[in-house]
Amino acid sequence: MARTLAIPVAVVLAGAVCAVTLIALSAVTVPNMRVVVGEEPAAAPAPSGDPAPEPSEEPDASEEDEPEPTSAPSPAPEPQEPRTPPAAAEPDSVPPSAYNGSSTSVGTFRVVVELAYTDPTITNGTGSYAEAPAGWEYHIYRLNVTNEGSSPVIFDSSGTVGTATDGQKFSNDIDAEHTVAYDYFWSEIEPGTTVTTHIMFLAPVGTQFAHVLVAGQSDLRPS
Repeated sequence: MARTLAIPVAVVLAGAVCAVTLIALSAVTVPNMRVVVGEEPAAAPAPSGDPAPEPSEEPDASEEDEPEPTSAPSPAPEPQEPRTPPAAAEPDSVPPSAYNGSSTSVGTFRVVVELAYTDPTITNGTGSYAEAPAGWEYHIYRLNVTNEGSSPVIFDSSGTVGTATDGQKFSNDIDAEHTVAYDYFWSEIEPGTTVTTHIMFLAPVGTQFAHVLVAGQSDLRPS
């Protein structure tokens, strides 16, 4: 009889123990954990307080923009020397008469060739004369010279040079010019006044002048 009663009692006690165990387990909080395949676990929250500054990334010196190399400036071109134009060929034949009517300006003077010719003897017609050496002759340019300025000026033929067709140069013969025009040579010419004077060269017979630089200033060429 006692054994028969012991079995039910044991069952009841076992049930009670299970019930107590279930109640105790339900009181324990189980953390809710969820695993998601393919996602990284969330980062742990930073501790309270000022957030730690993110470390600054130092730029790689090799990655910095390097200045583009500056090309050296091209050297300046060498200045070219001015080219001297070739001298014009002198005419082969220029008779003295080719200068008749030729003109030029010398300072305030207008110079016009009235007559050009050659002669072995020169004279002023009043007893003053000169004779060229053998094989030489005088080249005579009879000029009308007008003072176009506003004050009296002397017409000075000094420095006149004649260039022959063969390139030889001859200076004017001041003594011969004075022989022919001594009465007004070196006299002042009044403004607006025209006088007759001469330019003369002593040169070998047959010489021809391609051009004449009057007073070393103005070129007189055949007309």
